[in-house]
Formats: sequence, structure tokens, C-alpha cells
Amino acid sequence: MKFPTRQSRFFLLLKLSVTAVAMLILIRAVHVREILGALRNPARPDCLAAAAILLVPNLLLQWIRWHLLLRLINPHTPVSDSVASLFGGMVAGFVTPGRIGEIGRTLFLKHEDRLQAVGLIVIDKLYAFFPVAAAGFWGLVLLLSYQYGYAPFLVWPLFFGAVVFMALSLTVILHPEWIRSFLYYLSMLMPAREKLKRIISCIDRFSRPDALLQAGLASLLYAVYILQFCLLAFAFQPVPWTTALTATTSVILVKTILPVSIGDLGIREGASVYFFTRFNVEQATAFNASLLLFVLNVLIPTILGLIFIPRMGWPERKDMKRHK
Repeated sequence: MKFPTRQSRFFLLLKLSVTAVAMLILIRAVHVREILGALRNPARPDCLAAAAILLVPNLLLQWIRWHLLLRLINPHTPVSDSVASLFGGMVAGFVTPGRIGEIGRTLFLKHEDRLQAVGLIVIDKLYAFFPVAAAGFWGLVLLLSYQYGYAPFLVWPLFFGAVVFMALSLTVILHPEWIRSFLYYLSMLMPAREKLKRIISCIDRFSRPDALLQAGLASLLYAVYILQFCLLAFAFQPVPWTTALTATTSVILVKTILPVSIGDLGIREGASVYFFTRFNVEQATAFNASLLLFVLNVLIPTILGLIFIPRMGWPERKDMKRHK
């Protein structure tokens, strides 16, 4: 097993510092008493319970997407491999901005080509980003329209831009052969092109029906995620559905394109406070909803993933024993 280099430790420390500073600024701005008071006495505990229950379909959909992708490189991928890989990768992703560390999923695979699995992670992230970008774009359009009194000179250009963006994005993700051709062309310009080709080769078996299925599952997963976020906001304050959907979709887009902190802590909460307060929602409500979303969907799965750490890098250990 490779130990962290001095450079990687430095960047980890830097990310931790960014996270800590962002959270401290937010807590001071929102006030600890308001945060704790709302957490101790939620207006709708049933909404908290419902958001927690939705963690089950959330994780199930994540596993289904990953298992189906692994079957592209090994049709006989056992459930144990995909489960261990998914949850183990969450541990690695926890300490990296934007959860890019989830590439560590490959370290928990027993029967699959790890380089090709890296390509599958790229596909997984690409199709997961589609609903985030599409819904987030619409959320920002609605937010700006609301802020400027639905002025026609602003609303119509934004509406047209959102429609064009949706159409182009949907066209691209439903044509995986375009993605494959672009990546192969890009690999020719890079060093270590043979390894890159091996990574990209997993897309050779990724057909249009597969793309449609992944886009649908990713959209369903995103809907569950947004519903959790909305329910957590409802738990602390009566918030109109339109407000909750506009704010939450905008928050998720911003924290996705600004992956600069550990587990997106601080960035997600700051964006939540900013967008929700545009609609006169209390700061404590926005902060607590975002923080509890982190606890449910990031912290708890990461803790569960610790169970699978002993499986990490097992082929290397096996090879070392064989050489002995």
C-alpha cells in the first residue's frame, strides 16, 4: 500500500484548513445559538425522519448504477465486489474535494480490471453531473428571475439559454459514441496513451440503451437527493416547495462546480445560506438543512464504508505473499 507523499499531505492540510475556515465563518454569521436551538426543537420531526429513510433508496440507486457499470467489464461481477467498491470508495472520497477520491473504488475490486474501472468512474460521474447541471441551471434561472421581478428582458433569454443547454446536454449523453471518439482523440495527445486507451476501452461496451439507463437512474437519484434536502428544510421552517426546489438545485450545482473543501463542507452550507435567504428563509434553517444533508448522505455512508477497508488493495497483498 502506498503512503501519502509530502505533497498530498500538504494539499490535504490545505483542504482541511479551507473547510475549517469556511465553517467557522458560517457558524459565526448564523450564530451558534440559532443553529443549536433549531436542531433541538425542529418544527417537523417527521420530515427529518422521512429524509433519513430516503438514505436507503439513495444508496440503493448508487449501488445499482455502479453494479451495472461494472458488468460492462465483467458480466459476472459479484454483488460483494460492487458493494465493497462503492462504500470503500466513499471513504476515499470523503477526504477529497468534489469526492474525486472515489477513484479509490478500484482498490476494492477483486475480479475486475482496475484501469477499466477508472473509466467507469468517469462515466458514473459524467452521467451523475447531467441532472445536477440541468436542474441547477433552471434553479439559477428561476432565482435570477425572482430577484429581478420576472423582467421579460431577463427571463426570456435565460429561459432560451436553459432550453438550449438542456437539449445539447441530453444529446451528448445519449450518444456515448461521441464521448468515446472525443476521449480516444484526446488520448492521442497525452503521454501514457496506452494506459489511457485501456481506461477508455470500457466505453466500447457502453451502448445507447446503457446511456439512457444511466441517465434515468442518475436523474432519479438526484431527485431523491433534492427531496431529502427539501424535507430537511421543511423540518425547521415552513418553506414553499417552489422556494425549496429553486434554492436546493442551485446549492447542489454551486457546491459541485466549486470542489475546494473536504466533503464540500462550508461551500455547501454557505451556498445554502445564500440561496435560501434570497427567499427570506432563516439562516439557521438553511445551514442546518445543508449540514444534516452532509451527515445523512456523506458522513453515515463513509462510516459504513470503513467496514470494507480491510479489502483495500487485496491483490497487491496476495501477490506479495505469493512472491515470498
